[in-house]
Amino acid sequence: MAKVLLDDVWKIYPGNVEAAKEINLEIKDHEFMVLVGPSGCGKSTTLRMVAGLEEISRGTITIGDRVINDVPPKDRDIAMVFQNYALYPHMTVYNNLAFGLKLRKYKKAEIDKRVREAADILDIAELLERRPKALSGGQRQRVAVGRAIVRKPSAFLFDEPLSNLDAKMRVQMRVEIGRLHHQLDTTMIYVTHDQTEAMTMGDRITVMKDGLIQQVAEPTVLYDNPANRFVAGFIGTPPMNFYEGHIARENGGLVFNEGGFAIPVPTQWQDALGAYADKPIVFGARPEDVGSAQAEQVEGAPRIRAKVDVVEPMGSETYCHLNTGKTTFISRMDAHRECAVGEEMDLAVYLGKSHFFDPETDKTVDLPRD
Repeated sequence: MAKVLLDDVWKIYPGNVEAAKEINLEIKDHEFMVLVGPSGCGKSTTLRMVAGLEEISRGTITIGDRVINDVPPKDRDIAMVFQNYALYPHMTVYNNLAFGLKLRKYKKAEIDKRVREAADILDIAELLERRPKALSGGQRQRVAVGRAIVRKPSAFLFDEPLSNLDAKMRVQMRVEIGRLHHQLDTTMIYVTHDQTEAMTMGDRITVMKDGLIQQVAEPTVLYDNPANRFVAGFIGTPPMNFYEGHIARENGGLVFNEGGFAIPVPTQWQDALGAYADKPIVFGARPEDVGSAQAEQVEGAPRIRAKVDVVEPMGSETYCHLNTGKTTFISRMDAHRECAVGEEMDLAVYLGKSHFFDPETDKTVDLPRD
């Protein structure tokens, strides 16, 4: 097992297209690191540079104590699981699992031992004599993972491995890959565009946009303390609500004014937000912090008056889409709270987890927290 270190790594394609830039990332030994971001953000390019499938334009990649910039993929001691499974259709499951070991001239007994160990771990022992066309999508993905396991590599790389599965199977495979990580206790780097996968699977998450790393942190840290507006909006379902307005001076204090509503700035935030007095700023609050039971229980909580546009009953909760006349937003409410289209509501805002963002830099304003 090994640590993976990317030091100022860039990937520049012809035409000066910068697919990944200034990638500085340390993936600890035994860590499950998730790279997440929208399509084209550079996450798969970064993974492929670690795998050796993309040439590095600049920088250094180290696995363990070995620089692998010029090391061929087959000699990097890594195993990669692809989105499309990449199984050999004419081979049985057993031979798909064994193929890489045969190429490396392992003895027959060792190959058989490793194949059957992997099959037992992934619960596919009864499938060993089948061919891929006789397998479901989830079974094919297990075989693809098994082909990586038999290698016993220093690190596993996953490139959006669940994107071809249906919703139920994705949830099941998320759990299985998480269990596999704990069982094998190895380094894993996992690429996805699905922030739910990232939040539920990663020890830490690297959020990327436009080829740049935006923030690297544990899931709860990303959710509660996003570094900028992009991270705040990308992490979380439904996404954070953003209200564009300005800070105004009023009665010796500060007030955030959106145009349709006003929120008094708490005393402990006055110093941090004083620099934005009479200037534009963006206020952010997650759906569960607007109109939720927790927000409604806070004495003197500020309120947003808005009209209901759409109601989405989810069973355990209700998503209520509203507008202030200037801003549309979502409230995540208790399932039994009545919410009707066309109704006007006064929704309490829980400020304890809200944020302000600088409109020029998009960075989160540093506020003192209790």
